[in-house]
Amino acid sequence: MKDEQTRRLLDQIGVLRDPCDLDLLVFFVRHPRVLLTSDQIAAFLGYEVKRLGESLDVLVTAALLTRMQTPTSAARMHVFAVGGPHDGWLPSLVEVASTREGRLALRAALIDQRNEQAPGPVAGRDRD
Repeated sequence: MKDEQTRRLLDQIGVLRDPCDLDLLVFFVRHPRVLLTSDQIAAFLGYEVKRLGESLDVLVTAALLTRMQTPTSAARMHVFAVGGPHDGWLPSLVEVASTREGRLALRAALIDQRNEQAPGPVAGRDRD
């Protein structure tokens, strides 16, 4: 996938800002009603629990996931919002993310995007 196409797709989605967000979204697309703890999902995807929690919050805020509290437990279940605000980009994302090359291109574009948005070094400060 070309860089420009990858960036356009990410711009269309609009909420993904980190590779963990992408990996978590793709995980829930493939497993929309999975019953796993955040710790288990983090281990499965290879992320720290804190980082995974931040991505869960991003996807819930964007209405791509629904967070459900169970009345008998403090446990929360996350469900992929099948009828959520996908605006036609979901099939394209799934198609691209289903190949190694596509996933790597999406992850690289997210990292580039994050680096572009990060504040640069402060003038007059020595680099470490």
